[in-house]
Amino acid sequence: MLNKLDKIKSEKYPKLANIIQNYGSAVVAYSGGIDSTLLAYITHHILAQKSLIITAKSEFITDNELKEAQELAKHFAFNHTVINLKVLDNSDIRKNNSQRCRYCKELIFSELVKLAKTKGYQYIFDGSNIDDINDYRPGFEAIKKLEIKSPFIEAGFSKADIRETAKDLGLSNWNKPALACLASRIPYETAITEKKLCMIEQAESYLKDLGYSGFRVRHHDKIARIELNQDDIEQFISKHRKEINLKLQKLGYNYVCLDLKGYRTGSLNESIEQ
Repeated sequence: MLNKLDKIKSEKYPKLANIIQNYGSAVVAYSGGIDSTLLAYITHHILAQKSLIITAKSEFITDNELKEAQELAKHFAFNHTVINLKVLDNSDIRKNNSQRCRYCKELIFSELVKLAKTKGYQYIFDGSNIDDINDYRPGFEAIKKLEIKSPFIEAGFSKADIRETAKDLGLSNWNKPALACLASRIPYETAITEKKLCMIEQAESYLKDLGYSGFRVRHHDKIARIELNQDDIEQFISKHRKEINLKLQKLGYNYVCLDLKGYRTGSLNESIEQ
């Protein structure tokens, strides 16, 4: 079973394999993004039936993301299950202050800890990597508090290392754009509602259907602020500007704006005083 991992060329991989092996058994938090997919894949092959791959479905995850995660899990024959959580029932999460991610991680990973104990798994893994350490991520506080393990960080894996390793293994999503929950599109101190999340999901689905990737639709009340890769801006203006404007206005936005800085992760963190 382990021969599939022989394709990995990274010099950091032996350390990662030893870390996972030494934990003995684990639940892997799996979203379908490249980080958690690779971690789930390697853990599945090293720990076999002593691993459980879990996807937490909430209002912050799109139906399409869940479907893709389930299809990948089935393809790789993961021991996979989905748990459904109503994160908007938590008032601290709904209020959406700068600590929202911490409250959400606490809720989700607390459920994973309970499930792991019930089913006899010793540890919980998450797919954070060393590039995440310097970003504004209050969710790390919750991960540390609950003693969640981050094998990629322990082994010194960066995002580039993860993509390279996933490519070595032939994982179909090795170059998939970074995922972030729908709540990350809504500015802090703006309450989160299912209606807002639905507007964002439909807007981004429309742009994805037009062929765009690696973008965000940020929700500023009645204004949609679109962040695109710089290479896509000219096409957006020349080919799709009018139809995207019309579509998003039908979804409930009065104004549709293009952010000239382009797409960057965590742009809503720019207003936070570090």
